[in-house]
Amino acid sequence: MANSYRELEGSGANYEEEEAQAWRQPSYSQQSQRFDNRNHNNDMSSNIKRMPDEVWLIPANVDAKKILGDKKANLKRIEASTNTHMDYNEEDSQIEMWGNRDELTEALKQWNTLAQNVLDEEIKRARAKKVKGWAKPEKELTEKQRKKLERRELRAAKEKEMTESQFHPRDNTLYKYNAHFVLPTNNEIPIAQFIGEKEEVLNPIRLDTNCFMWFEPTLNLIKIAGNEMDLVEDATMRVKVLYLKVVASRSIPINVNDKSKRNGWVYYMIDIPEIPRQPYRVRIANIPNWFMPPHDTNTNTAIKIFEPVRDGDVDPCTIAKENDKEYKESVDLETLQRIQIENSEGIRCALLQALGAIHLLDEEIKMRVRFGQICLTDYPKETLWPIDKLNAKVLRSPKLNSKFVTCIATNREQLAGLFEIVSQGEQHWEGSPFREYKIHAIRRPKTRGEPNTDCVFDVKFKNDNKIGLWNVTTAERNVLDINMACLDYVNSWNFSIRTAKRLSNDKFSPQGSFVYKLRLSQNNKLIYTNTEEIKVTSVCEKLKWKFWWGDNYVIEITRYEHWNCDSNKFKAISPGVEIVLGREPSESTFYGVTFYKDTWERDFAENCSLSAGRVPDWHPIDFIEEENSGGVDRLLNEIRNFLEVLQNNVSKAQ
Repeated sequence: MANSYRELEGSGANYEEEEAQAWRQPSYSQQSQRFDNRNHNNDMSSNIKRMPDEVWLIPANVDAKKILGDKKANLKRIEASTNTHMDYNEEDSQIEMWGNRDELTEALKQWNTLAQNVLDEEIKRARAKKVKGWAKPEKELTEKQRKKLERRELRAAKEKEMTESQFHPRDNTLYKYNAHFVLPTNNEIPIAQFIGEKEEVLNPIRLDTNCFMWFEPTLNLIKIAGNEMDLVEDATMRVKVLYLKVVASRSIPINVNDKSKRNGWVYYMIDIPEIPRQPYRVRIANIPNWFMPPHDTNTNTAIKIFEPVRDGDVDPCTIAKENDKEYKESVDLETLQRIQIENSEGIRCALLQALGAIHLLDEEIKMRVRFGQICLTDYPKETLWPIDKLNAKVLRSPKLNSKFVTCIATNREQLAGLFEIVSQGEQHWEGSPFREYKIHAIRRPKTRGEPNTDCVFDVKFKNDNKIGLWNVTTAERNVLDINMACLDYVNSWNFSIRTAKRLSNDKFSPQGSFVYKLRLSQNNKLIYTNTEEIKVTSVCEKLKWKFWWGDNYVIEITRYEHWNCDSNKFKAISPGVEIVLGREPSESTFYGVTFYKDTWERDFAENCSLSAGRVPDWHPIDFIEEENSGGVDRLLNEIRNFLEVLQNNVSKAQ
């Protein structure tokens, strides 16, 4: 007990000594404790950060590096396009985001789309590289399975024999009726362009008529054989139509040497009204400051326009400087009337020629009248011309080149009067305005070594912002361009016919895969995603107001907004990443007016679905004689009347 007491007493003494020692040096102990607490708080504050407003987990079956992109380019792109702040948490394999709810929702959509695109590409590559493994040993067939296999093989053999006999029957004398289509001796068209490399173009005709047909190279003709006279005659006529289609299509001029010039037939004319306001000269003038040049024109190109010069407007020094007495002479009224008659007859012949060339095409056809300005890109050095000299020497020169600009206004306030005029009565189309997108893109070939091809998507969205009607075309071609300079009006007009070949709009094709990834942002701006097969080069958003006008004519007032998606800024974005056009500044925004007849649309719609060798119900002469007894003159009067409406109801840009 004594020892225990002494131990406790000793321990108490030690405790008292330690407490006394601490009391003697309070500053050191308190400072040390405060220093430790401060360090602990600093460590805590350095590790604490604001909790993210939203988190997106990177799917486990997708490589995080492909999601983030090179140097986190995809993360930076989505961060900038959604106006949010993002950080990659490598430890938890997630994207942490801060921002308001609407922007975070948009960011989540973009991350989900990107992940799905990356996963789709990985699955596609895996399927392409997939190698079949060891096959399982075949089981012995049952009697029922053996008979079924024999029937299948017998049916396949018969189908093969029938297919081969369709090309070249063993003995065509066994058939009641025989016919042939002889190719011209001076034929310059390759037979493959006419009937295909393996005569596949003839297959629909073989199927429809149940006739045999094949090409005899030694005789330079196509033979047709069958058991029914009507079907043989029909097949022969359809083969003839196929040949005429190729011949007519090859007649359309193609500018191979000069890419700056348009294909097709191009004409320039001056519109002379019945009662002219006596402009007797035309100046090739500089564009005014407010004028918007073509968005696809080189900035270094000097653009000129036609400008009327009236009595008293010409500086005498300018005339003297030209040093030519013909500039001092006024053009008489008879000359102006002769030019007007030549214009009418020239337009009629040009229409017949162009419509005859496209009559048999199984392509998309569009015929439009557009209002705007003729922008000259190649023109003579002389600036002042009498009308007759300009008509004879300049407008008919093959060196003259131009682009037509459809811009008649840069803001809607300028069109207030026009909207008021065309909206009178029940002329407004139901559902107008319509929002459409024209997307120019490059389509990569299926096989290596083949060149890329240009294609154009026309996409409409439904009211619920889901994909509506859409189509995709390629090989767009200009067939006819008539540029009419109207000296009595601010605007001129252009009459054009264009064709293009339609591609498949199957949902599971590369085109369909691209289209069904399109969507609209909250402010109705397009969001698109480049794929491995489709790369966008430009986008044009169109907002169209449609109105009936006169005798079944349609007036379209369109707001155009262009984006150039082929710049370095867009090229740096990897496929699969969504691009929000609402975050990118557009190159140009303007309003244009288009004029066409409803019957044109209905007639040309038939060509899109023409079978091989079939002929549409319309004929080129129908368009010329359509305007009751007035012909082309009636159409020109309708255009001139609407020009008067534009002149009086569209205010000039300041």
